[in-house]
Amino acid sequence: MSLRSDYADDLKTEVLAEMADNFFSRRCRLDERLENFEALRQRVLKRSGPACDAVHALGRLLLDHPQAVAFLAGLDLAPDRLPPASGQQHARPRPLALTAAGRYRKAVSRAYEAMRREISQYNEGGYTADPRQPGRMMPVPGYELLHSVAEKINAEIEVVNASQCPADMVRFTKSLDPGRMEQENACGGIGDACRLNNDLAFTPLDPDNFGIPRLPTPPPLDDVEDALTTLADAVRQSDPKAADAVLAG
Repeated sequence: MSLRSDYADDLKTEVLAEMADNFFSRRCRLDERLENFEALRQRVLKRSGPACDAVHALGRLLLDHPQAVAFLAGLDLAPDRLPPASGQQHARPRPLALTAAGRYRKAVSRAYEAMRREISQYNEGGYTADPRQPGRMMPVPGYELLHSVAEKINAEIEVVNASQCPADMVRFTKSLDPGRMEQENACGGIGDACRLNNDLAFTPLDPDNFGIPRLPTPPPLDDVEDALTTLADAVRQSDPKAADAVLAG
């Protein structure tokens, strides 16, 4: 074998090694990002529980009255489209007022504020106590971050699928052996290449399949206080004993 032939073979090997490294390293990084995204999705899903519970808590306080259901639906928070409540109930201090009706109004207002706070943290993220380091806080990802990360990953998927087609790499490798390439093209190599691209292409992330509830952040209490007071009075007047019982419980 001539020196020129040895040099050509070494060059082919070096080029193929570099192409393979670029091809697989980028796909491996994308695989890693997808694994990290799934971990992020699980964290946000876990955070959705308290937010959904807060919606259900307000609904229960309002006796799941039709007017209360309509009020929540108007906020795009209809309880029947949310995951069921976890069953965990947090003790809340009984509001002070001169009358039972006044206490009920205050309780409804507090429940609304708690719901808004939980949903806001769910959407925007926030901080919570770090169990590994007492006295320190750690960031908690939110719904908006999840979707932002998904958009970036989908952009990378589009680039990888378009610029690093498996068939292109195979075609280049075969081009180093013109005789073999000519034979395979004659036997339908193009169709095989198309199938290879489809089989190995990354599938974009679909927000509809995240399994994460969409919970729009409600307006501030000041914006709905009059409507909420009217609602609380109507619910209590419909069944004062039930309203007092749920408040006491």
